[in-house]
Amino acid sequence: MAQKHQSHKGELLLQERRKTPKELIDAIPQFIDSNMPQQHADFFAGLSYLPLATLDQQGRPWVSILVTTSDDDPSVGIKVLGGNTTDVVAETNPYDPFARALQQDLASAEEARLFAGVGVDFSNRRRNKIAGTIGESIVENTGKVRLRLHSDQHLGNCPKYITERRLAHFQRAAELSYDSFDTITSALPAGAKALVDRASTVFLATRHIAESDASDTLTDMGVNHRGGAPSFTRIYEEVEGDQVTTYLVLPDHSGNRFYQSLGNIETNPQVGLVFPDFITGHVLYVTGEAENLFAEKAETLMPRVSLLTRIKVTGAVFVADGLNLKLTSEEQFSPYNPPVKLLRQELEQMGHSAMPYDDAAAISATLVSTQVLSDNIKTFTFKLSSPVNAPLPGGFGVFDFSGILDVGYSHMNEANPQLVNEDYIRTWTLSSAPRYDPKFNTFRGTDHVNVTVKRKPGGLASNVLHDNADKHIDRNLPVVFKGAGAGFSCFAEGHDGTPPSVPPKMLWIAGGVGITPFMSMWDGIQQVAKANPDQTSTDIVLMFTGRDDDIGVLNHFASRHGSLPDQVKLSIVAFQSVSSHPSAARSVRDGLRETLSDNLRNLEERRMKINDFRTVADLSEREVFMCGPAALMNWSEELLTELNVDESRRHRETFTF
Repeated sequence: MAQKHQSHKGELLLQERRKTPKELIDAIPQFIDSNMPQQHADFFAGLSYLPLATLDQQGRPWVSILVTTSDDDPSVGIKVLGGNTTDVVAETNPYDPFARALQQDLASAEEARLFAGVGVDFSNRRRNKIAGTIGESIVENTGKVRLRLHSDQHLGNCPKYITERRLAHFQRAAELSYDSFDTITSALPAGAKALVDRASTVFLATRHIAESDASDTLTDMGVNHRGGAPSFTRIYEEVEGDQVTTYLVLPDHSGNRFYQSLGNIETNPQVGLVFPDFITGHVLYVTGEAENLFAEKAETLMPRVSLLTRIKVTGAVFVADGLNLKLTSEEQFSPYNPPVKLLRQELEQMGHSAMPYDDAAAISATLVSTQVLSDNIKTFTFKLSSPVNAPLPGGFGVFDFSGILDVGYSHMNEANPQLVNEDYIRTWTLSSAPRYDPKFNTFRGTDHVNVTVKRKPGGLASNVLHDNADKHIDRNLPVVFKGAGAGFSCFAEGHDGTPPSVPPKMLWIAGGVGITPFMSMWDGIQQVAKANPDQTSTDIVLMFTGRDDDIGVLNHFASRHGSLPDQVKLSIVAFQSVSSHPSAARSVRDGLRETLSDNLRNLEERRMKINDFRTVADLSEREVFMCGPAALMNWSEELLTELNVDESRRHRETFTF
């Protein structure tokens, strides 16, 4: 008899590529029990919901969330009978593709109907996997299902990315909103895409087909939980004529390194997914063809990701009010969730385009100097091993600190959960403008770049720079500079030998270290204006808000324009929030009043108000550029809407890349 728990070639390929230690690979079969442990039996018997998957007649996986508790039907529930036999009576909706698949004949009468599931208790983040065959199944018209499961694979799983929540039974009236069970050629409805965008929980079903009856492994299925911060699953479309192809992208988060799901995908691309919305009760069921992308291919699709799974959606069903559960608590997201990674095409749409990184053309960046701007903000100057084609002022640079910070794999880290998925890569706005060449009216490549970085509580790279800058300078410790990208800039490229241009009237809104792109833009404007005094004209109002001595960053804008043409004007309106050390804050404030005497229109110890916007001359005619905390930018957007500033004139930087 074939061994059910031997790692197959797909799993072994992933384990080799991801450097799973041999001793762990050899031990994996010991973690998978053929007989259900009593602890698992007690666990499953107490569940109120059960993600479960099977195959349809075409061999495609469909996964559902079965509700195994009911307020008015005592027959609903899970009973573990012993001998690896479990009876499940559960509620679902009449349109559930899992239930539809159960009603289809198998492709071969000799085949056993496979199943896989993962029991999850969201209230305490426990989960256990189960797989085997379905002995009996009955599907009623209401969607109620009765199953007899014969299990032969049982595995405890780590709870790392599970969103903690409490759920209760809640009877809903399901409504079929979209049905492409057999095939799909149109776009998913907006509601389905919005559900994917909100989801912090998805269940992924995969299958493995043995190569022959003599294989060391048997054909089976698997279901796994995939979790992360809301929006961790990305979605995009390709349009060809009337046909729309939808793709889902799941980045791989650091796990136990068994790679069962991704290993199955290597041997068979068919997958199923279910996206539940526990607030609305809506459910999106998906089946599709998956592929794992590694290294450069992954990076090309999703920067800063070395392994991801892309799913081409081939079938989908969207059911409104299809889940008879309701949320009865706040959701607590896992502290292990890494930041959401965006697709390259999303970044490019936001103006953050950068070429995929080439390891063969690695550039090193060595810290050569620092400048203190405030207690928590410093400018760091790096010398590059070779010049880079710098973007227009306002662009960004990508730094890789893994060579000096990475300490290797860690399955769990309760002291600092974020380190488990830490890639040690930082994307920072370049606060220095590249050198302007007046002969060719263009910005040239540079071998020195500045980044202005604020110390972040609990931060890694920022605190290493702030605390160890002198050591890095003395030892010439290099980091990898992965490249620069175009981003948030007030400049437009010149044409036919004309210099880069800027809008004639601008409003810059900055909060704290959000001043960094404006530092490089202002330096760039000065260079272009001095070289082309008759062709550069702009009137800028800079509205800045900062805490305590952070307003000292405004010294960057002081007295640097002695020879600027009269038609280049900068007026600064600054606001200071004082939370500690009022005497130090007052000292910085007084110093700015002296150094910025020519430009400082107003400096007050208070927050910005709507009247400050109203006093900006020609506000509706200005191009508005905003960079800072999300709360400041959202508030500013609301005020600009109220003051009738056209949305097309607003340009907003983001730190989500």
